[in-house]
Amino acid sequence: MASTYTTIQGDTWDLMAWKLYGDEKHMKTLIEANWSLIRTLVFSAGTEIKVPDISETPADTLPFWRRSS
Repeated sequence: MASTYTTIQGDTWDLMAWKLYGDEKHMKTLIEANWSLIRTLVFSAGTEIKVPDISETPADTLPFWRRSS
């Protein structure tokens, strides 16, 4: 279930991905869900962004070095 996040002064795409998903690699997911804000690099306080759910990549599709033992 998707949710929303209200930015605080100084938020950036990678920082929000870290806060919301625990990993900045999900920055692309946030950007794609909020395409109208693509030109914003540093957010001011009060911007509401959509936070889509992410699906985990099944382990068998990961390269061997990323799979857990």
